[in-house]
Amino acid sequence: MKEHSLSNGSYDCLIRNIEHSPASNQLDKLLNFYLVACKVEGKSAATIDTYRRRVGGFVTFCLHENLLITPAINPQIIRAFLLSLQEKGCSNNTVNAYYRAIQTFFNWLVNEAYITSTPMKTLKPPRLEKKVIRPFTNEDIRRLLAMNAKTDFLSLRNRALILLFLDTGLRLAEVSGIKISDIDFDQETICVFGKGSKERVVRVGKQTQKALLKYLLSRNDNYPGLWLTEEHRPLTIRGVQEAIKKLCYRANIIDAKPGPHTFRHTAAINYLRNGGDEFTLQIMLGHTTLAMTRRYTSTLGTEDMLRVHRQVSPVDNLKL
Repeated sequence: MKEHSLSNGSYDCLIRNIEHSPASNQLDKLLNFYLVACKVEGKSAATIDTYRRRVGGFVTFCLHENLLITPAINPQIIRAFLLSLQEKGCSNNTVNAYYRAIQTFFNWLVNEAYITSTPMKTLKPPRLEKKVIRPFTNEDIRRLLAMNAKTDFLSLRNRALILLFLDTGLRLAEVSGIKISDIDFDQETICVFGKGSKERVVRVGKQTQKALLKYLLSRNDNYPGLWLTEEHRPLTIRGVQEAIKKLCYRANIIDAKPGPHTFRHTAAINYLRNGGDEFTLQIMLGHTTLAMTRRYTSTLGTEDMLRVHRQVSPVDNLKL
């Protein structure tokens, strides 16, 4: 797929290029202009990259179909692109994500007066699939920790990494970006930057604090980042992701998807099962809406309700 990068020219130059560009380049230039706007608006690098890939995929599709200018794009063309994704084996949820990215792009074109109306107006989004969230079991977690019970550097790092994911429900990018200075052991908190560079504070439990301290004491360097490779080099976001996947495969975890996001699911579900509520869970996970958090409540059942009620019974807690 063709890469779409921001030009090195000035903002005004980019406007002139779009206004006077050949038709074959117009869609590309409009996309680049859109990515510039996203950057100016303060959207995160990850969000911009997602727009670049998804909208860029659509632009490439249009160019292959010899659809060179925005007026030539109609609902049938967009449906054809979405159908091509389905035929490649993409799930409805993935196709829906492309739909939303393209919709945002066309809405921006309307707001900027490049087009008078969006061709998305009559298009219905692909129906989202209701996925069953399969968290790690307690046995899965015990196996993961047992594999990293030694006192060598790598075991200490992996144990701290596993427990931090499980204790906080942080996203992969959030965990990967933690600096040592972000941790406040006195307050038992870590400051992280989530989606949209939004800052929030999460609590770290006693066991996780111990694991982090043991890992930090095993280090002998001045690197400000929290995570290092076995060679004591900075561990990238991809490095964290691969480390977690390898640990899951080594632990022979087969019923849950091996990866960082399953730790987030597991943390959220266990938080609720242990008596936490969805309102504080929303804050912990950094969700912008409660609807996002409520995806986890569907996994709870009567037994979970009974267990929590034993702890928080409105009458029992009156101490009559």
